[in-house]
Amino acid sequence: MPAARDLAARRPLNGKLPQPSGPRSPRPGPEAGGRLHGRASGLTLFIDADDTLWENNIHFEAVIRDYCSLLEASGVDGATARATLLGIERVRTKTHGYGVANFNQSLREACRRLAGDDAAAAIIPHIDARCDALRRHDMEVIDGVEPTLEALARRHRLVLFTKGDEADQRDKVARSGLAGWFHAVDVVKEKHPEAYREALIRHGVTGRASWMIGNSPRSDVTPALAAGLGVVFVPHPATWVLELDALPDATHPRLLVLERFAQLTDWF
Repeated sequence: MPAARDLAARRPLNGKLPQPSGPRSPRPGPEAGGRLHGRASGLTLFIDADDTLWENNIHFEAVIRDYCSLLEASGVDGATARATLLGIERVRTKTHGYGVANFNQSLREACRRLAGDDAAAAIIPHIDARCDALRRHDMEVIDGVEPTLEALARRHRLVLFTKGDEADQRDKVARSGLAGWFHAVDVVKEKHPEAYREALIRHGVTGRASWMIGNSPRSDVTPALAAGLGVVFVPHPATWVLELDALPDATHPRLLVLERFAQLTDWF
């Protein structure tokens, strides 16, 4: 199975770019991944937030670069600093979830582990300040997202479906200016198949009439397909490494791969 990074440039339909105009172009239909000529209407589209609607991981990466530079000044190799942090995050996210607070604590733990308590005491205040700023940075809505949401909302019910710290996520939704296009905003602790099944029940819809749209193979693609939804994978070049995973073959009947969010209006 191909890795997500290998599929970033791949497309559905035998690896060719989608050609939605004209009568031969298959389109997602409301039933079981059926493909109908012409746009379907009345679907429920679950849409991811971070790195699908707005830039997110680039801001965390900027903090990580600063963390690595600070540790390098203490004699710690940058690659070691990054690998150590990733290992800590891999463990902590399973018990403490996602968001700025857990990221901050992971950075603190990595500093102490690599530099020792004394050196870490000088580094951690800088790390804390950078993490605090993560909650206040300007929202960078990805090009084409807002007009696409406006068009989709005329034909479908849109549900923002995101995971992480609820306060962090709802604050970003509010600051993005995009909340008005959504019928509902769901913030879950983890995106596993059961979370998707619960969302279908909560919104009174079947998987056959629903699609998940997002950039994460691990959170948006694999579990949504397992729960019976169709999936639109829109790769982002800065997707967090812990969200990368193997994908089904691009010819999967309920998987559509697009280059840009704005292409959704050609299909839905």
